Amino acid sequence: MQVFLTPDDLTAGDLAETGWHPSEVSDYEETPAGDEAKNPGSTNCIWYFKILDGQNKGMTVKKLINEHPKSLGYNKALWKTFGFPQKDGGYQLSSELFKKTVGFKLMIYIQRGKSSPQFGGREFNDVKDFKPLA
Repeated sequence: MQVFLTPDDLTAGDLAETGWHPSEVSDYEETPAGDEAKNPGSTNCIWYFKILDGQNKGMTVKKLINEHPKSLGYNKALWKTFGFPQKDGGYQLSSELFKKTVGFKLMIYIQRGKSSPQFGGREFNDVKDFKPLA
């Protein structure tokens, strides 16, 4: 085996400082949820946020949101921050709309999360809240 680890690869397990961070959506992707998920076969929507300033400048953290309406509903602060148009008090969301968020700058709130024991019980950067970049 031969592999080159990029600087981003080397920060994959680093933990960011808890709090608000200015960031930019650096990438967006979709993957199928695995058999261990609550909704196997559904789509996981994954945003990658690059921290723009502060002690963790340059670090990339990710936010996974499942396509299930309940999961999407828990993240209404993200849709509002992105400025998605509302219709009848709700949001019409789509993969195309999500892909257009790459390059968008916003504030993200990171706190410490912990994976379940079946996934090793490791701590991770849990992106919990969103607001416009001041």
